Amino acid sequence: MDISGNTKRRAMDDQLLNLPTDVLNCILDCLPARDAARTSILSRKWRYIWAGHPNLVLDPQDIVTVTRNDFVGIGNRILLQHIGPILTFHVNLSAVHMSQYPNIDPWILYLSSHGLRKLTVENSSRDLYALPSYVFLCQELTHLYLYNCIFKQPCGTIRSFQNLKALFLSQVAFKPEVSASIFAASKLERLRLQSCSGMDHLNFDGCLSSLWALILCNNHGVKLSCFMNCKSITYACLVLPNEFKSVGHGERINLASLIEHWPLISNLFLDGYYLKLLAAGSIMSAFPVKINYLRDLTLFQINFTDLVQISSILCLLHSSPRVHSLEIMINVATATADNNLVLQYLQEPSCMSEEINSLRALKIKYFQGSRAQMLFVKLILACCPALERGSFVDKKVEASEVCNILKELVVFPQASRKAQIIF
Repeated sequence: MDISGNTKRRAMDDQLLNLPTDVLNCILDCLPARDAARTSILSRKWRYIWAGHPNLVLDPQDIVTVTRNDFVGIGNRILLQHIGPILTFHVNLSAVHMSQYPNIDPWILYLSSHGLRKLTVENSSRDLYALPSYVFLCQELTHLYLYNCIFKQPCGTIRSFQNLKALFLSQVAFKPEVSASIFAASKLERLRLQSCSGMDHLNFDGCLSSLWALILCNNHGVKLSCFMNCKSITYACLVLPNEFKSVGHGERINLASLIEHWPLISNLFLDGYYLKLLAAGSIMSAFPVKINYLRDLTLFQINFTDLVQISSILCLLHSSPRVHSLEIMINVATATADNNLVLQYLQEPSCMSEEINSLRALKIKYFQGSRAQMLFVKLILACCPALERGSFVDKKVEASEVCNILKELVVFPQASRKAQIIF
């Protein structure tokens, strides 16, 4: 019998258990739920470490089950045996049959009385999970992440999320009777709505004074005007669904008013649809108000045959005295096409009458060297004395064509002596 070996092992276990509780919880965070639960059989002390672990992740892939129903039963046992607060709860319902959804609803009720702060409901199945109204009892909630769910209005008095700081909703459907007041979260800092529907009657106006990050991607019914009083926004990403031809009924928002209402914007992401709609069909050389804090401008699905889009890009650059980087992702469907009006506009002397002294990096993806694309780059190179790097990416361009494009790019007049051209 190896007494010395057992003694060393016991000494190592004691050293591990003497670590701070936060460190032990970090160790459990790195383990799948199945393995983390198994630590409870190591010793009496370990049993209570797992039982009191404040961060729970329940994923069927991490739990060996015979049938899908076992996942709900195992989840029930884990929650009932838990000791102390549950601050973070992440559940993946992708492999759970929708017939079991009602059995998961009580979990939310249980969590509401255990100090829950971060809740994630992940679901990649075709069946939407209807989030129970118990979630409104989680008054300490600071982070809410929902994927492929239905948001229902609670019965009786509506209670909002007064402590919520981050709200991320992806493929969430709102019932028509849902009230806007559920989002009266005065502490909300980050909001991401992606591919959500049924939001026509929601109104965020006046209740998002702390919001600094706004992401609206491919939603149906979200009104941009609801966010015009969010003066603290520094990061914004706006993408319209391809099938939408207007921003929204009753909207009177344009690029100039957007800039005026978001004076602190430093990172702006726009797709070609939003860019054109916000430009309202007009061609301007500059905005009446400067975008003083804008540093990074990213534009995608840009159509170089669209005069309004191209002129709006140059207008944004002219109006941004501190912009450092410009990244453009070209709409592949129109990458090689040309428009005579665009070509004429890009060759007019007044098109770029002032230097853009702050731009340091230009990156264009899906660049295929059409005439309009080349003229645009020529303008940038000639008017940006601080430019350090111009990179152009497209994996489908033939090697011989790359050489031809590079030969033309390198002979364009450059205002910067240190600019590198990379394809």
